[in-house]
Amino acid sequence: MEMDELRGRLAAILAVEEREPTDWVEVERLAGELQRELPIDATPEAVHRYLDDADIRSRKSAYAAHQRQEVRRYVDFGEYDDGIPVPWWGCALALLAGAGIVKWLLL
Repeated sequence: MEMDELRGRLAAILAVEEREPTDWVEVERLAGELQRELPIDATPEAVHRYLDDADIRSRKSAYAAHQRQEVRRYVDFGEYDDGIPVPWWGCALALLAGAGIVKWLLL
């Protein structure tokens, strides 16, 4: 599936979900249909989570807002963030700890 088609179909799901009152049955149907067509390894994890979690979003508004924001960013700009940034000092600390353990083992 091409990125433009995926983004268009996600936009359609978002539109249904953002209507008041939300038709969660329709959201689940559209999400399930799209999910069956997606290759797992070529699609952002945020998209898979969004398609999986309609039942959670229907109960937890804060979670729903966060997921919609992430998917909206992907739909509008093609951007997504599936990782957790690790600060440079975290890497340095891990290296120092590893070096300390190696030194301790060699003594």
